[in-house]
Amino acid sequence: MSKDNFSLEELLRLAKAANAKKPEDLLGAVQNKVSDDKMKEIRRILGDKKALEELLSSEQAQKLMRQFRNGK
Repeated sequence: MSKDNFSLEELLRLAKAANAKKPEDLLGAVQNKVSDDKMKEIRRILGDKKALEELLSSEQAQKLMRQFRNGK
């Protein structure tokens, strides 16, 4: 796993390992796996409503959310 990039499968594994029932659980798991610069960027996006909406509407995010919903 790269320090800067996560595949959907890696993110799902992190979520399961963290027993991610809340977004904070997943964020905590990701925080230990990415550089400080990437973590700052994640927090910036999470704090920017327009950037977050763009991210969540992306094809990759939609695929990830479907996988979470299906419990895979």
